[in-house]
Amino acid sequence: DHEVVHYGFEPFTMTWESRLFGGNGSERGDIAATNFYGTKGTFHLGYRGGWTFYPTNGTPITEKAILNQPDGQNIKEHWADFLAAIDTGRRPVSDIEDAHHATNCSLLGVISLRLGRSLTWDGAKERFVGDPAADALLRREYRKGWVYPG
Repeated sequence: DHEVVHYGFEPFTMTWESRLFGGNGSERGDIAATNFYGTKGTFHLGYRGGWTFYPTNGTPITEKAILNQPDGQNIKEHWADFLAAIDTGRRPVSDIEDAHHATNCSLLGVISLRLGRSLTWDGAKERFVGDPAADALLRREYRKGWVYPG
């Protein structure tokens, strides 16, 4: 259950990794988390536990999460912001387009894994460059009675 995907962006390379077992202290203890690795240390953003910065040399710095709802998801605040965004015409803090772009990274990595090769993605067109086989994996075939309107 270990997947590693390297994404080449201008001017940096991003590595996305999914695994169950962590290799160091910053990767243990959360059911889900995000780690950012840099030249000065590792920044660990936990699912519900706040964040910790593990410097290469020094003592970790931690800030606990401030959760306002019993389920830890701050649903009331998300809905209030969403409704305020509709009322004012601004983008909500948790905009669906941001989630779309963030999710694309992992999904495009899965397509690369299935095809067993590197791919080139055109973000503006939301298509692979010169790769109909990869494009074919961008959506599933719809069940009878359902159609994609575009």
